[in-house]
Amino acid sequence: MFHYIQTLISQGEHQHLDFKFEISDARKIAKSFVAFANSGGGKLLIGVKDNGVIAGIRTEEELYMAEAAASYYCTPAVTYSLHKWEYDGKTVLEVDIPEGIQKPYYVKQKDTPPEAYIRVADENIKVCSVQLLVWKKQKQPLGILIVDAGDKSRLLAYLEEHPRITFGMVCKLLMMSHQKTEQLLADLVYLDILEIEYHRDQVLFRTKKM
Repeated sequence: MFHYIQTLISQGEHQHLDFKFEISDARKIAKSFVAFANSGGGKLLIGVKDNGVIAGIRTEEELYMAEAAASYYCTPAVTYSLHKWEYDGKTVLEVDIPEGIQKPYYVKQKDTPPEAYIRVADENIKVCSVQLLVWKKQKQPLGILIVDAGDKSRLLAYLEEHPRITFGMVCKLLMMSHQKTEQLLADLVYLDILEIEYHRDQVLFRTKKM
């Protein structure tokens, strides 16, 4: 019978599971904390290599670095629970991070503004500015109003013929400024008309799948 940790590892890294060999930098590990909190939550296994081999944590210091990642390097602080598992003489830390209720969550940077991340498949990807606006709008009790329905119609007409579009292409198509394009796309994502599709090096927008 599989040990609980073996069962988790057998799934491989995915949307809600991340492996870390060790915590050598609390700021770096904070990316996983905020990515899970900004997405649907997830588990972080510390002491497990990317290929699923159990190496175990090296020192108890990693417990304190996990706490520092969640409470100091994440803003707002990320809620989590931690469990220590013993397997084959090695210790694995299971960090369970629920979906946050104060989105967006950011990672504090040393010399630059804080950055927000989300979890996409098995990667932590930096959040685009449109998503940040969507979260802001979700906190507004009065909703939104799309002033120019013509811009919306032209964009949706384009997406009927083409499956996806980039931010820059929307700017050119509608001859709109960067700021107005952000607002329009955020409104349409907020209204569940469009959705954001993240890739490692590109962000695309497409009609929301029903």
